[in-house]
Amino acid sequence: MVRVIRDFWLSPTFQNYDIVNILFYSFVLCCGALTGSLVSVVVIGSVVYCSLHLMTGRLRWALPAPVQVVFWAFCGLFAAEAIAALINPSAIALNEVVENIPLLGLAGLYSVTFVERSRLLNAVEMSVMAAPIIALILLLLFFSEGSRPALAAGNANVLALLAAILYVFNIGSAFRRKSRMSLASLAGAFAAACIVILTGTRAMWPVLLLTPFLGLLIFGSRRNILAGILAVCLTVTLIGGLGLLMSSSINARIAALEADVAAISEGDRSRSIGMRIQIYEAGYALFMDKPIFGYGPGNERSEIAAKTAEHGPKAVAFSHAHNAILNVALRSGLLGVVALLAVLFTPLVVALKAQKDDVGWAGLYVLTSLLLVYFLSGTVGLALGHDIHDTVYLTGISYGLYLVFGRRLPPAGDPRR
Repeated sequence: MVRVIRDFWLSPTFQNYDIVNILFYSFVLCCGALTGSLVSVVVIGSVVYCSLHLMTGRLRWALPAPVQVVFWAFCGLFAAEAIAALINPSAIALNEVVENIPLLGLAGLYSVTFVERSRLLNAVEMSVMAAPIIALILLLLFFSEGSRPALAAGNANVLALLAAILYVFNIGSAFRRKSRMSLASLAGAFAAACIVILTGTRAMWPVLLLTPFLGLLIFGSRRNILAGILAVCLTVTLIGGLGLLMSSSINARIAALEADVAAISEGDRSRSIGMRIQIYEAGYALFMDKPIFGYGPGNERSEIAAKTAEHGPKAVAFSHAHNAILNVALRSGLLGVVALLAVLFTPLVVALKAQKDDVGWAGLYVLTSLLLVYFLSGTVGLALGHDIHDTVYLTGISYGLYLVFGRRLPPAGDPRR
């Protein structure tokens, strides 16, 4: 047994890795709400493991050409932040660059994925049905009325993003299968939607209504367009019913929004939205001063605090600028903005251009739905820049691309898988 474990870590042959792949993707994509930052530990450990074996030649570089383009986009984001840190050196900037190293792990994760594509898809779809139901049960058992739940994610906004991913994956599974299993997927989607609403994260609410139309767009066809439209109507009706059922939670968040707007109209910007407006104003002024390379990753926080203190009663200091584009613009300037947009949109572009079978279309849906969730998250919060956000996104992109492209065939005479 000791030899088996040693060989697994130090000199693997990468045989019989199907179950390892299935457990990895199912755990990281489905269990973040239940295990929190443990998913980050698993992904970072896997990235180190795969990348070392990739560099030593034990693991074959299996990225098809389109996936390599996505990999270079991730490298570009890492490079943009590293350049900004070199131009604006500080201890916090160096630390932030080190924390970005897992972004380079796409090649390793993708190359160590050996499982047959349809098998991986089915396994993740089964996991994604159960995970939100378990999470909702735990949330209802331990949820304190009047607070925003976070479960193991540690933050309500992070939990909302993870629940939104479970929701979109379940909706995609329901549209793809078009069978009795679709009902189980809808049950999982319903549970995930409950979690999204209970977190009070308003930025994620549009996901609940937009996703059914995305499912119809990608999985619909002329032959079953009527069935697809009926499925959209059913899903939207279920979400509408859920909204009525949970109207107290929704009304509380709408009331908070109205109170914030009323306070702003009276000149009081001390509430949530008012503070964000102060951040946006300060961020715009700071960006205009250093538009190309920004202030260096991490350094933007003290700059925002100092700038808001100049024009308000006190400094407004948060861990990010509450907008993904503004946040990266302050961290690494226009160079970083271009790199972030490449990381978000390149996976979708290469998947759209690819020839796809049924599993490939499921992969396109995964990539599109991930973009929707992370884009909306980034409107008033973070897209990337949090350990759970980053590692789940990296894993989701690897998973979606693998469903579309699979592994590159080995060169003639190469004995590796």
